[in-house]
Amino acid sequence: MNSWSPCRSQARSSNVRTEGTNSQRWGQNSMVQLSSTCCYHMLGKGSREEAGNQPCRACVALWCCWWDPGSSAPMAFVTQHQIQKFREDGFLVLEHFFTAEECDSMRNQIQRIVAEMEVPLHCRTEFSTKEEEQLQVQGSSDYFLTSGDKIRFFFEKGALDERGNFLIPKEKSVSKIGHALHAYDPVFKQITHSSKVQELGRKLGLERPVVVQSMYIFKQPGIGGEVTPHQDATFLHTEPLGRILGFWIALEDVTRENGCLWFIPGSHTINKESLQVYARITWTPSKPLKNSQCPRGTHRQNQISTDSHGISRRMVRAASGTSTRVVEFVGSEPAYDDSQFKPLPISKGGLILIHGEVVHKSELNSSESSRHAFTFHVMEAKDTSWSKENWLQPTPELPFPSLYT
Repeated sequence: MNSWSPCRSQARSSNVRTEGTNSQRWGQNSMVQLSSTCCYHMLGKGSREEAGNQPCRACVALWCCWWDPGSSAPMAFVTQHQIQKFREDGFLVLEHFFTAEECDSMRNQIQRIVAEMEVPLHCRTEFSTKEEEQLQVQGSSDYFLTSGDKIRFFFEKGALDERGNFLIPKEKSVSKIGHALHAYDPVFKQITHSSKVQELGRKLGLERPVVVQSMYIFKQPGIGGEVTPHQDATFLHTEPLGRILGFWIALEDVTRENGCLWFIPGSHTINKESLQVYARITWTPSKPLKNSQCPRGTHRQNQISTDSHGISRRMVRAASGTSTRVVEFVGSEPAYDDSQFKPLPISKGGLILIHGEVVHKSELNSSESSRHAFTFHVMEAKDTSWSKENWLQPTPELPFPSLYT
């Protein structure tokens, strides 16, 4: 356990545009806490008890991070074994990637944002991932459709009456805040572009990653709604596929009781062709994929072909004049075997990397504890086209910013 050598991080530096509000920096010269859970557990090969309290050599190599005086954050390293597991599973758990102080800074900042929240009654919408409810509420709302370059508020189901008045304290009513915290709030911008996140992106082979969206998810105690099984590429479609990567940061301890994420390992791959392409950590396909572009017209109602890519459903902008809704779904989500899902409890400060095509979900928060998380998605922009039919679009006010600063 003494064969590692620390690498000094290099300092990197990273206006708030918050709709509905009246609208710190951290640093400490210390080493990041080593995970008390060995990679044996993190890779799904054993329990915490089997792993023991002493991190193995691979974990030491993974978590040796050194604070360089004046730098904004420590660098972190992933082993080739971890990268290979990400290729195979479509997700990767990195315990204690962020410090408790970083997590607390985000929670304190969101508390201030919520305290100043002012959302007009007619703009208050409940957030749901169930398709019919999603289309009925978000699907008919410009408030949702135009939130990509703003900081907007979405509420838990049952938190509002039919007029939009709060039935519970407003700080307990918010389901999520999206979708541009990474761009307009200084605390979340600094986290998103921290030197260790950038270094991780380079270790994963990302050449021109851009940040497409961010969300703060509350998972309120007792009422935090379930997130149904889905793939992120359903909502964030690229050509070719395999170019979306999610960063999911636990701001509190995450358990099965308060709604941890569940994954189907390997579900980002479907056939041999997709296995060869989607599992490449370099995000550079060996040959172009024949992705369905779902052109507007009657073809939009047809089932998406899954012969050469890994999604069966897409959320797209509704064709002008054809519907009262602003978005609609093409294709359908298949029924999944619940026994295939694996739970991923994670400690405060942990990071989960999520491949854009891996199937995942979370259950209702039935506990008395919240489950706050900050998540953002990046796209490898090199040789990639962002679908013009995605609900989320870059704007002149906010083109997708580079992850690297």
